[in-house]
Amino acid sequence: MERFEVITFLSDFGYRGGYAAACEAVLASLCPHARVMHLSHEVGVGGLREAATTVGRVAPLMPPAVHLAVVDPDVGTQRRPLVVQATRGDLLVGPDNGLLPLAAAALGGVASAWHLLPERVRTLAGLAPDRMSHTFHGRDLFAPAAALLACGAPLATLAEPLPADTLVKLGPPLLEVGSGDVRAEVTEVDRFGNVALSATIADLPGEPHSVAVEIEGGLDTEWIARVVRTFAELQSGELGLYEDSWGSAALALNEASASELLGAATGAVVRLRALHPRGRSS
Repeated sequence: MERFEVITFLSDFGYRGGYAAACEAVLASLCPHARVMHLSHEVGVGGLREAATTVGRVAPLMPPAVHLAVVDPDVGTQRRPLVVQATRGDLLVGPDNGLLPLAAAALGGVASAWHLLPERVRTLAGLAPDRMSHTFHGRDLFAPAAALLACGAPLATLAEPLPADTLVKLGPPLLEVGSGDVRAEVTEVDRFGNVALSATIADLPGEPHSVAVEIEGGLDTEWIARVVRTFAELQSGELGLYEDSWGSAALALNEASASELLGAATGAVVRLRALHPRGRSS
């Protein structure tokens, strides 16, 4: 098995309490040659789609690597610990909850899937098999497995193959394109309060000048967002719709948080109604 020079690490741990640092310490101890790149530890708690999207955006920019992704709300249950081999050659390590196959899609898809065997992982890592925490598999199982794989351990020494079609999969985010409007799901809210959607600007009918924005199930309010190319085109406090750096349609409020204004969090459904000059909707 080949060695990998890079291990990426993503979680929903945040930086308080030392949880991410504990995992990094294990990686550094077991595979000191590998560079650990922290993709994010600030994804929303249990944010599987956000986590998979982040890995899927960044992983293709680097050479094949081991990707450690720990967003694991079902830790300690019967959910399976996995290694997913992507078609490009990357290895993704984490729980069987839909995160890994969605991330692997950006790397050519799933080539093979493997069920990690905790006793084998911990024994090969020089760790006591009977001392694994029930609630911190990031430190005690997934990080040791990622480190061993990065240092060239064959998959078959750590895991058993399983049918790829048995993996848990996340369905696509909501996207409905009508003759005059679009219903889209909020897929990400960044630190600036910009609201990324499952739609693209091209999904909007008729190249509108602006859109009416409604948050379904939220405030009984309709906002107007002007379609722009960049934030600088917006006046202070003006709501805009633009194409973000990943190609998604996104809502932004100049000098403030669009998420707070709209009351829109990840998973919310947004209706965009196309408006054209003179206020005529398409």
